[in-house]
Amino acid sequence: MTKRILSTFGLWATIVAVLYFFGSAGGILLLALLAAATQYELYQLLEKMGDYRPLKAFGIALGVVIIAGSFAMPEAGALEVFTITLIALSVTMLRWPEVKRIYLPTLFGLVYVAFMLQFYGLLISQYGSVMVPIFLIAAAKFSDVGGLLFGMKFGKHKLCPSISPGKTVEGGIGAVFTSALVGGLLWWGFGDYLPAGLSLPVAILIAAITGALALVSDLIESILKRQAGVKDSGTAIPGIGGAFDLMDSLILTAPVGYLLFKYFV
Repeated sequence: MTKRILSTFGLWATIVAVLYFFGSAGGILLLALLAAATQYELYQLLEKMGDYRPLKAFGIALGVVIIAGSFAMPEAGALEVFTITLIALSVTMLRWPEVKRIYLPTLFGLVYVAFMLQFYGLLISQYGSVMVPIFLIAAAKFSDVGGLLFGMKFGKHKLCPSISPGKTVEGGIGAVFTSALVGGLLWWGFGDYLPAGLSLPVAILIAAITGALALVSDLIESILKRQAGVKDSGTAIPGIGGAFDLMDSLILTAPVGYLLFKYFV
């Protein structure tokens, strides 16, 4: 627990420092690096599941292009970048025609990690600030904290015992509650840096939905790790694991958070 807390503070300190000195460009660079590391670890998990051999280097390179495109181009342009990467990946079948063994696992990593996380870049580009992605990331990560603390204190009923035996219904409720609370606090403390149309009730609602999706996103990674036969996706971050263990709760929350801000704010 101590290592996890220290790593969490260290990571947030790094994020704040990068954003302070390099602004939005630093934020997108950090996102690209974390997405690349996450995609790499996902490919490693897929390799451990069976006879899958994703094109790791090429898939990650395409993922970085997608993340960069989300920041450098408007929404329509980002879609075009993603389309081009799919064409480039499809061309590789002429050299490696093993669809199940090579193409599909490479595609899965590209879509599940880079395509999903690009929506943070789109939010930065759209609002000209990193505050909206920070709002969603904070709501998602504090969902982890709330779920852990409420689960330890009140947890009695298993949420998904076949997937993650440690998670409880009470912890899930605590996760959503904590995210909603964080959303309200961020609106109160940093409302001037958030979109003008974001009201307190909507901020709380978006944060609560983000917290719930963060929990689901975390469970999906647990399924992947269980099928790969590993406890953590890596060992780079003491107390947390690998980059995928760090980013897991942020994957589903990125596109849904983007849509919530787009249509409700």
